[in-house]
Amino acid sequence: MQAETFVNKLVNAFVDICLLRAGPQDLPASGFLLVLTAVLGVITGTVVLYDSFGDAGQALMAQLLDLAFMLLFLRLGLSYRRKEARLLQSATAVFGSGVVMNLVSMPVQLLIGNDPAGSVLGELGVLLYLFLLVWVIVVIAHILRHAFEIKFVAGSLLAIGYFLVINWLVQLFFPVA
Repeated sequence: MQAETFVNKLVNAFVDICLLRAGPQDLPASGFLLVLTAVLGVITGTVVLYDSFGDAGQALMAQLLDLAFMLLFLRLGLSYRRKEARLLQSATAVFGSGVVMNLVSMPVQLLIGNDPAGSVLGELGVLLYLFLLVWVIVVIAHILRHAFEIKFVAGSLLAIGYFLVINWLVQLFFPVA
């Protein structure tokens, strides 16, 4: 019963981060939790990206690149801000919130289908997916704001910059056919 309560609290913490009601400081600094959220993030992200790549191997490699680049980005940013001790919680917040957002995006992808212009539901799915994309950037900005102790606008600019660079790197190394 106690483990179930702990898991519920963790899931609620990640949902609260996605709703901007909590920050990385509200998570335990746990190497195990970091690894768990990273693995779940790679798995759920690979499922989400599979449609884009049409190949599980490339989708997996793109996810691993994103994971490594995010860890490097956080480590460098936190070192620059002299907040290295926040790496575990910050990375866990990014990966855990990514799992939540990936799980939310899966039914939206089903709604979009193969021909989004072919139905009203498909077009609605595209709009929802665009909203989720913007919301992911907002959530990352929120986490960066807390982790780096910067203004939300600065966190937003960093999140947008990260999004652009990682998408460029993924397209460079794993071109979509």
